[in-house]
Amino acid sequence: MKKYLIVLGILLAPQFLSAQGIGVPPRYLIEMPVAYVLPRASFDVNMRLYKGDGLLTGLNVGMTDRFMIGVSFGGTNVLGQGEVDWNPYAGAEARYAVITESMVWPALAVGFNSQGQGAFVDSTNRFERKSLGFYAVASKNYEILDHLSFHVGANYSLETGDGDKDPNLFLGAELGFRPELAFLGEYDFALNDNSDNSTGSGKGYFNMGLRYNVKNVVYFELFFLDLFENFGKMQRALRITYFEFF
Repeated sequence: MKKYLIVLGILLAPQFLSAQGIGVPPRYLIEMPVAYVLPRASFDVNMRLYKGDGLLTGLNVGMTDRFMIGVSFGGTNVLGQGEVDWNPYAGAEARYAVITESMVWPALAVGFNSQGQGAFVDSTNRFERKSLGFYAVASKNYEILDHLSFHVGANYSLETGDGDKDPNLFLGAELGFRPELAFLGEYDFALNDNSDNSTGSGKGYFNMGLRYNVKNVVYFELFFLDLFENFGKMQRALRITYFEFF
């Protein structure tokens, strides 16, 4: 895994000084979206490494100042030996900023995302962590330390092969200690993942993480996933994101 990170760092290093990402907020906490979108004529490329030698790559594009689209694809055993277990389909996302943040009002966005997290479970036709499906999320930022933001949302996943068709709720927060360093936390209530055939155990999914960014252009993020151990043990994951304007 180290050699992949070194190669990526070499490829991105020349861009650090010339990139223009200052003032553009991240579009995700850990696994949940926030209510911000990419600006028009900008894009981000991301790569996530997770358990089972999993690799998930994605591309998001800002079509207007309020609307972004994205696509992602990956699988497990990508970095190991033997046959790669690719996801059966690519994930797609679209997000629209209904309300931009002001001193009084939070930002509000609606969207759709078909990309789940973890391995794909063929028996129930779903990911280990269900995709969001249709969602709405509100975000509000405050000037505490460097910044403190809160996010709350609801979603309805189309991955219902386990028989659990309930809508779901999620929330999270980000605390920036310095402009380049932030602590992340989120909780997915998993109301749609607690039936007899579901992967979850009814505890919900609690994730924490750290984000280090260079000029809001390159993000290095370390995640500690499922701290309530729905799958038996806490998991670690790493995500690297590069942002730029066309």
